[in-house]
Amino acid sequence: MESGHVYSAISHEWRSRIEESHDYAIIRNDSEFRTGFHDSFVYESRYAQAESHLHTVLSAFKGCTLDEIFHGHECETYDGTCYCIQSREPVDLKESSKNAIRSALLSDLTLVYGIGRRKERELKNRGYSTITDLAGHRRFGRAARETLAIITGNDVPAIEQLVSRWLAPSHHFSFLTAGFYHRRDLLFIDLETLGLFSRPIILFGLAEIRSGELHIAQYLLRDISEEVPALSAVFDQLAEDRVIVSYNGKAFDIPYLAGRSAFYGRPAAIGNPHYDLLHFARKRWKDRMPDCRLVTLEQHLLGTGRDDDIPGAMVPEFYEAFMTTGNPGPLVPIVTHNRQDLVSLARLFCLLQGGDVS
Repeated sequence: MESGHVYSAISHEWRSRIEESHDYAIIRNDSEFRTGFHDSFVYESRYAQAESHLHTVLSAFKGCTLDEIFHGHECETYDGTCYCIQSREPVDLKESSKNAIRSALLSDLTLVYGIGRRKERELKNRGYSTITDLAGHRRFGRAARETLAIITGNDVPAIEQLVSRWLAPSHHFSFLTAGFYHRRDLLFIDLETLGLFSRPIILFGLAEIRSGELHIAQYLLRDISEEVPALSAVFDQLAEDRVIVSYNGKAFDIPYLAGRSAFYGRPAAIGNPHYDLLHFARKRWKDRMPDCRLVTLEQHLLGTGRDDDIPGAMVPEFYEAFMTTGNPGPLVPIVTHNRQDLVSLARLFCLLQGGDVS
């Protein structure tokens, strides 16, 4: 059909452009000084390890098929067929106490229109400990009653909007509002792309929590022409009642997802509630960690590490090797990298919600 011919032509164009340039610089001798000159970089030692790993997987999986390695299945969408890899991982996410969350929010008088931190201190010194106490206040009573009605109500987006209006995106209370949603509503998202500047997404990682397990679905492109069906599958799951959880997703994953949809003439406004854990992680741990990359938090907080992990910037080269040789081996570290990101994202969410790390 005509649309299929167009997508095939787009696929051919992208395949011819993959080799044109890299989006990162190699930092010779792993010099920390030189990293400041580049937005995206890979240390020379990690680059060498990744290159060696690429040769290893090409040799190890020579002659193997995609199904033999990943045991995935074809997923039919309105726009055609894409390839889905499913797996599970134990995750312990307890339901939050909504009453405890409401009590915490009601203790912050700055959620009432007209009250800043200085005025809050004055009011608390005069005995107004909560927003409930302010309901009869001569000056702030009306605004307090309006805020009280929102916080004690069942309109979760309204509560989230109230908090985001008066508090910083990284404020702990901004994250607390996630506890008003049921865990089945959460959708963890992580994408792997062929670089920056609206290049194709080659792996869409989604995960949700069911019955104490993280159910992972990874939509892997066997060819660039499958990006449209994969986008269709992802947007089917991204219904309005889903709550997005990401790591730097507000700046990267979600705009990128919307941009790729628009590239194919399908503008998509993604207005789901969204909790970007990067903001909360920076607020909580930036002074105690070397950096706030997800892999760093894995090592220091979650007690996990990654063997033979590839730098995200080198994903296009591994995918290029698959496209050039037909050997699915280079896809293994890409899929593994993406899966680990999703698992760590879910565990970090549990950690932030549980508060069991000081």
